Amino acid sequence: MAAVCWSIDSFDNVAGRDTWFAGSAIVNGQRVGPPLGIRSVAANSNGTILFANVHVGGIPRSLDGGRTWQPTIDINTDVHEVCAHPAIPDVVAAAAAVGLCISRDAGATWIIEHESLHAPHCSAVAFSGDDIIVSAATDPFAPEGRIYRRPIKPDGSLEAIEGGMPEWTEGKVDTGCIAANGSFIAAADRAGNLYVSDDFGRAWSFSSTKLPAPSGVLIC
Repeated sequence: MAAVCWSIDSFDNVAGRDTWFAGSAIVNGQRVGPPLGIRSVAANSNGTILFANVHVGGIPRSLDGGRTWQPTIDINTDVHEVCAHPAIPDVVAAAAAVGLCISRDAGATWIIEHESLHAPHCSAVAFSGDDIIVSAATDPFAPEGRIYRRPIKPDGSLEAIEGGMPEWTEGKVDTGCIAANGSFIAAADRAGNLYVSDDFGRAWSFSSTKLPAPSGVLIC
């Protein structure tokens, strides 16, 4: 039996839809970048709230299984990935061009943090144990990037990950290229270098080099 897919009209009609735009940049005199699209989707831990990260269109959320959608964050934060905590329904994090975005009320409001980052342009985000893991670079085409951690608790702060992770990755760690499952976590940079940890990201080992350009990492 073939799968059947259909568009969700209510998502197309979310408030502010007419202001969404395709993210792009001028490189060597040419405008480059992906078309307008959904970069990531997530559901909170009890499955009651859905989040869709539009690039560039913020993070619409649905409280009724996708039947209706509402905007939750200024689209100019330029969000690249949204991730819901695997056990705490109200905690959501997003990697954006302005820094790490955190919500503790299921996306109703957000705070943005960028202090201690070498640059605010964040692309990938995941939860690991008691921490949020996020990648940052100076821009989408930066030759190097860095991975940071921040405790989930409100009074935490961002700090660069060490413990075997190189100070600088080869290119940024892009959307979908940090994955966590239990104590295991993996991250791949733009050059295809894969780093893994089995202790919530405290200690890291180099796993593979020069993989085909990664578009995502999955831990099974």
